[in-house]
Amino acid sequence: MKLYLFKFLLILFPIAMIGQGYYNRENFGNRSLLLSGNVTGSVEDLGLTYYNPARIALVDNPAFSINAKAYQYNNIKVKNVFGRDDNLSDSNFNEVPSLVAGTFNIEKWKDHHFAYAFISKQRTSTSLRVTKDLGKEDLEGEFDDLERFTTTFNLENKETDEWVGATWGTKIKDNLSIGVSAFVSIYNYKNNFDLRYATLDINQNADSYSNEIFVRQSSYGMFWKVGLAWKLKKFDLGLNIDLPYLEVIKGGRFKFQEVLSGTDNDIFKFVDFRDIDSKRKEPIGISIGASFPFKKNKIHVKVDWHSGLKEYDRLVIPQVPDITEGFFFTEERRSVINFGIGGEFYLDEIWSLYGSISTDFSPLKENPGIFDFTDDGDSEVNYDANFFHVAFGFDLKLKKVHLITGITYATGSDKFEQSIGFPDSNLKLPNNDDFSKITTTRWRFIVGLEIPIFGYDLEIK
Repeated sequence: MKLYLFKFLLILFPIAMIGQGYYNRENFGNRSLLLSGNVTGSVEDLGLTYYNPARIALVDNPAFSINAKAYQYNNIKVKNVFGRDDNLSDSNFNEVPSLVAGTFNIEKWKDHHFAYAFISKQRTSTSLRVTKDLGKEDLEGEFDDLERFTTTFNLENKETDEWVGATWGTKIKDNLSIGVSAFVSIYNYKNNFDLRYATLDINQNADSYSNEIFVRQSSYGMFWKVGLAWKLKKFDLGLNIDLPYLEVIKGGRFKFQEVLSGTDNDIFKFVDFRDIDSKRKEPIGISIGASFPFKKNKIHVKVDWHSGLKEYDRLVIPQVPDITEGFFFTEERRSVINFGIGGEFYLDEIWSLYGSISTDFSPLKENPGIFDFTDDGDSEVNYDANFFHVAFGFDLKLKKVHLITGITYATGSDKFEQSIGFPDSNLKLPNNDDFSKITTTRWRFIVGLEIPIFGYDLEIK
């Protein structure tokens, strides 16, 4: 393993974990997964708590629902790794976020419909540790003046967003309904970066370096969704409004340590700020969707818009001269419009086919990352890829069992410059002038069952 690989690792994994900001990254509900979330005007399961709460008054007997069991395979490829001609890749396999939801009634309000939902809106957890000991034979051609190079790199990242909420809906007319969903959001973000290395040159002079950064942000607040749904003669229509996030409780921590010794320009820096000010913002969004039946088939379409956010500090890091001066953990978003289309195709009394495609354009003009504090000051580390989602699957209807199975695929790519620099001038690497390109792909594999129990449809893993 060459030394430049460690620079690659420092930037690759945080980029791979960026999920904050994208609006169509996750979908909830068995059929909604296969329709890529293009169900604002037509959702028929309890994914309606997320996509359009007004649909609860128009859907007959929505089932108690647990998401189909789904796993995902992520792959990341980088071309021209930090100014080199080499290509590298990495992959991982894990479970996807899920939904659990059910309905309930209030006897006094017979014309009103209610549901509850528990949504794992986001769950990412990554732990990476790399240790390497390079001798002179490994360093020849790169650093001829070094006798030995040892390094340890550790990255731990965890980001969760758990939603707990309730939905209400009622009919305004026989074919028109209104609904509201209210969710309590429990958001936590942690990222711990730890890099250590030591070098021994041919004159037996030793240098050592350590860099540790810990970032934590927590936020507790409310998300509100307001929906309208119509059943017209030739199609169904739906409107859903996502109101801006209302933050109630917030907090953050920032720890930074950097030590370089054994050189002519030794470094010692340390701060640990607790209970610092933080903010989490999510803008208003509007989704419009419709479904068009023809014979025994159905086409679903959706367009959604989300407004932008002016630049703000996710974490307000105190500015300490020569230590944190110039450190900012900021975010800025542009407004985006996404669209998608999906279809249900009747094959026979047993089989139905699903297929869909949707866009997930990046709203990120400036996205916060721990590597804003480790770059050389002249490069951008923003990951600004546009994603495209495709899904394909089947609904197998047996006498008392429905089997829903399928595959989803998402891909996006972006270019970036070399970003990570070591403070030791002896470790500078030559590079070319070409940008590096990172490509992310994600496959999801879905299997779900629907079994009628005690007169109700129960969706289970």
